[in-house]
Amino acid sequence: MEEIQHRPGQSEINSSFLDVLLTLAENVRLLVFGSLGVGLCALGIGFMVPQTYQSVSVLQADPSTASVMLTAAVLDPVIVSLGLGKDIALDDARRKLLGQIKTSVGRIDKLLTLTVSARSPQQAQAIATAVIQRTFQESRPKGTVRLRLEAQLAEARARFKNAQDVGQILFHQLDGAGTGTNARAEVARGYAELLGATGAAQNQIVVLEAQLEGLSDAQLVQLPTLPENPSYPKKGLIAIGATLATGLALLVFIFIRQSLRNTLVSDKNSAKLLRIRKSMGLG
Repeated sequence: MEEIQHRPGQSEINSSFLDVLLTLAENVRLLVFGSLGVGLCALGIGFMVPQTYQSVSVLQADPSTASVMLTAAVLDPVIVSLGLGKDIALDDARRKLLGQIKTSVGRIDKLLTLTVSARSPQQAQAIATAVIQRTFQESRPKGTVRLRLEAQLAEARARFKNAQDVGQILFHQLDGAGTGTNARAEVARGYAELLGATGAAQNQIVVLEAQLEGLSDAQLVQLPTLPENPSYPKKGLIAIGATLATGLALLVFIFIRQSLRNTLVSDKNSAKLLRIRKSMGLG
């Protein structure tokens, strides 16, 4: 005997779809006004949350400079100069300031980006400026390292001066009318070598001067900005997110509630519930 499988007809599918539409229509006010109400509350809370502003600056510096910016040697003088640790201990003020500072180095351009967060635009810019200036000071060599570089710079300048003096003598010899051909060739060769030595000495002077000077404003690609709009909280995004999340939660609640109602009104399930109540001595 062949078993005939029952499949829902088109009328049953349409009936289920109409049931869904009916459920949504009966609860449309709850969905709309409930979601909008929570969204407006979230928007109001967003206005009550303290705003945070971010000042951003960009430098051409070695990646290790990012680590220097986060050391106590840089942060402690910034805290003292700006009065950031008046009511708390220095260690606590340093930890708080560390939470306001973020550094990153670009993978391609290798530029160092400093981002500072604060309660006001002016404070964010002031902290960023102070951190940069203190980092510049810390980048300058100190103690015996500085003395060694200064000695090397003095020697390089002396070599450069001597090379210039000898170069002038050889140049005059090249212009001398009594110099023979072979002699002139030797003088020209020596003059060319001397020019190379002079250029090397000059390059060494530039490098040593840069090391002694450390970082400076010349490395600043972008000065610390004065933000106009807060970076946090994003009140619009908070309100939209709360509205959508509430709408989804209400939608799930509505269909669960409707499913429970359909279950309770079912005759079969009502009979089963009655038997359970009798078995438990409740009815």
